[in-house]
Amino acid sequence: MNSSRVPKEEAAAADDILLDLLLKEHGAAGPYEVYRQLRDAAPVHVSASGTVVLTRFRDCDQALRDRRLGKVDESLGFRLTPVPAELQRRAMRRFRKTMLFRNPPDHARLRSLVADVFTARHVQDLHAYITAATDQLIDTLADHGRGDIITDLALPLPVAVISHLFGLPEDGREFAAPLVRDLIAPLEPAADTAAVERAAAAEDQPADYIGAVLEHKRRHPAEDLLSRLATADGDHRLDHDECVGTGILLFAAGFETTTNLIGNATAALLDHPEQAALLRQRPDLASNAVEELLRWEAPVQTDGRTALHQTEIAGTTIHPGQVVLTLIGAANRDPEHFEHPDVLDLARHDVSPLSFGAGIHYCLGAALERMEGATVLPRLVTRLPDLRSNGPAVWRPGLSFRGLLTLPVSIR
Repeated sequence: MNSSRVPKEEAAAADDILLDLLLKEHGAAGPYEVYRQLRDAAPVHVSASGTVVLTRFRDCDQALRDRRLGKVDESLGFRLTPVPAELQRRAMRRFRKTMLFRNPPDHARLRSLVADVFTARHVQDLHAYITAATDQLIDTLADHGRGDIITDLALPLPVAVISHLFGLPEDGREFAAPLVRDLIAPLEPAADTAAVERAAAAEDQPADYIGAVLEHKRRHPAEDLLSRLATADGDHRLDHDECVGTGILLFAAGFETTTNLIGNATAALLDHPEQAALLRQRPDLASNAVEELLRWEAPVQTDGRTALHQTEIAGTTIHPGQVVLTLIGAANRDPEHFEHPDVLDLARHDVSPLSFGAGIHYCLGAALERMEGATVLPRLVTRLPDLRSNGPAVWRPGLSFRGLLTLPVSIR
């Protein structure tokens, strides 16, 4: 059914649900009930602003794979409050020159330079490092008898892993979390001018730091990812902004979503002790458990595309320039695709969520994130079987990035 033929009353009701979805603080319950309401009201909804909003798995999957939908400035333009275009461009100046916002052939040029570092075969070489770092952090939690899963495990582990890949010194990692949170704020549809201004102000410090490290690696290359970026030549050679932007992007992506995965998964296992017990009894389920936990609470809940050419999704014509918003978190709870989607089942068969996206922009670090999750979670539930909540968890605001700011725990 073409959304242009939807009665005005139904379209207005769907817009109200969409606003509730984007503006509400969803907390521990998450946005899943609101996703259901929007999917029931209008699974392919053309909002009052012209944005096409998708909630079904098959439609989101199609949109993410469709080469007629790509990445341009409009992908950043779905705003609930107006933000000056120049400010938005300034805040995303370096990110906009990375593979995240480029289409072929530039996308392939930028991605191919580093893609092999993140293949499952190469990531396997990091297993011993990840295991040792995980055990050290869990030991510290056990020794203290209490702590915070986010600050004591979910954040420091992936920061250490991506820093190890980058060849960064330990004393250069402290700027990571707060500045990255500011940098990615413009990707939230509800981000206002103040948030975008903070992003613009936050860009210089990591850019200066990564730029200085790249210059050092250019003169003294080693076997690490930043050296590869710094010394690329020929068809792979990057200009300064591409090089710095790619460094910031890979560093931020290397821990931001993995922190959310580990934190979200731990919260889910604390809320579902029978599933924690299952993983404890069957550590062979670790990889499958990660997929199910990614489906249950996707670290990234939305992804945007812009129509480069006219296309069609579920009978709805999408014209050049229209923004398409795929609600990944909704797709992962689509009852047409997943049986009993609101049940957490670590032994679920054939679970394959959209949490890492699809198509040419499929998450570059998916194999690394999966390995970190599959290493941490069984060790956590096995070594700390009496892990329990020790105070209220605090969920970060916004819809696009679903994760915890704090998750206090104790060990009896």
